[in-house]
Amino acid sequence: MYESTEADKRRAQIKVKQLHHHAFRTKDMEATRAFYEDVLGLPLIGTFVETTDPVTEKPSNYIHCFFEFADGSALAFFQFQEDKYKESAIQGKQDPFDHHIALEVDDKETVFAFRDRLEAAGHEYMLIDHGYCYSIYLHDPNGMQVELTTKVDQTNEILEQAARTAHEDLKQWLDGVTVANNKFRKLRGAPAYTPGASA
Repeated sequence: MYESTEADKRRAQIKVKQLHHHAFRTKDMEATRAFYEDVLGLPLIGTFVETTDPVTEKPSNYIHCFFEFADGSALAFFQFQEDKYKESAIQGKQDPFDHHIALEVDDKETVFAFRDRLEAAGHEYMLIDHGYCYSIYLHDPNGMQVELTTKVDQTNEILEQAARTAHEDLKQWLDGVTVANNKFRKLRGAPAYTPGASA
């Protein structure tokens, strides 16, 4: 998320390179495709039809579709033709604290361009200024919470500071010390944004 000598050294030791794909189940692949490809602009790059469940090795009919990000990683979705696993599918909109996926975009102009596209397509959204990033939240047709987020001018500095105290901050919270340490977040949501203004 940020660049520094400390970050470079730390990352050089990490063996897991990057996100390959994030998978989720859907009941309506076409609605999912229309949302991710037509609204968010992620191209459908693969639809794999399977007739055997890889977990049970029993007959099953499902598809696995991949939607590509700019870095080559992907969001993937499964849809089963039969009712298998239906009981565990999400009902309604998912609580973002249970699960959400955050996808990075270039800048605030891009966040607000997506806001305009979502409004035009009739999708609800919420803007939040976290201090270290600026985000728009929405739900996809499956009820999954999606966050489109961008770095801000203070991102590198804030995350450098956070990396130095992350373990101690966690220890204190686990010990019952609940003092907020994000002094940059705007508690009442994201302020109005003017294109071209400083992030």
